[in-house]
Amino acid sequence: MPSLVTVLVGPPCSGKSTYLKNLAYDFIISSDNIVEILCTRAGINYHEFFKLPSNNMIKKQHSKIFNQLIFESKNFEHVVWDLTNLTKKSRKRIFNHYPLTVFNAVVFDFFGKEELLLERNRNRYNKSGKYVDKNVIKQMLIAYEPVLIKEGYSEITIVKVG
Repeated sequence: MPSLVTVLVGPPCSGKSTYLKNLAYDFIISSDNIVEILCTRAGINYHEFFKLPSNNMIKKQHSKIFNQLIFESKNFEHVVWDLTNLTKKSRKRIFNHYPLTVFNAVVFDFFGKEELLLERNRNRYNKSGKYVDKNVIKQMLIAYEPVLIKEGYSEITIVKVG
């Protein structure tokens, strides 16, 4: 069982994956990596994955691989969850996988930087063809629930977007 789980919290293009370049960890759980591989295999674009119905074979493969990553992560000391994790409900599910583990959160403060996120999303599309629909990002920003110590975190680090 991991002794530390770090939960990254922030919308797309807020700098979560870039932040990882300066963080020591043993294992990462990232839905993006799975989506990119499955989309390449299926010959579809990244953003098309999110429009697929939940019973689609690609979505089922994603879920199976994701669950396998969670299982495998339990053999490592420091696990990082590199997903948006914007709601209390989504974050609580992570805790359920690792009883008796220390949890830290790294929160990407995007308030006032919403247009920058959308610009980064456009730039990412121009560079790699990968993007998240603008309306999906806007809905994520609306759904965001602040991270609180009482959720079970030992430490919360704030990273300013910008």
